[in-house]
Formats: sequence, C-alpha cells, structure tokens
Amino acid sequence: MHLDLWNSVAIVFGFSVLVIALDEYVAKPWRHKRWEERAQSGDKEAQELLKVARSAKVSNE
Repeated sequence: MHLDLWNSVAIVFGFSVLVIALDEYVAKPWRHKRWEERAQSGDKEAQELLKVARSAKVSNE
C-alpha cells in the first residue's frame, strides 16, 4: 500500500481522535478519582488540583 498525503492525514487525524477520546473518557475519571482519594487523606496538592479541575468544568454532570 502506498501512503499519499490524504492517507497520512487520515491516519494522524484518527490517531489524534483516539488519544483525545481515551484521555477524556478513561484517563480523566481515573485521575480525578485518585485526586479525590489523596485529598481525603489530607494531601494539600491533591486538594488544590481538585479545586482547579472543578472550577474548569464548563457543564454540570
């Protein structure tokens, strides 16, 4: 198979969408759950990260 410009663009675009979707629906909830666990145990950094993450939300879930 010979890759031309459009095939390369499609591959890069598809990979980018996959990475963004994985971050949004897999990594972000896991990250927030970890921050909540650390914040409940008294970690100041995790409490600050949660505060920033909550203030950045655009819509209510």
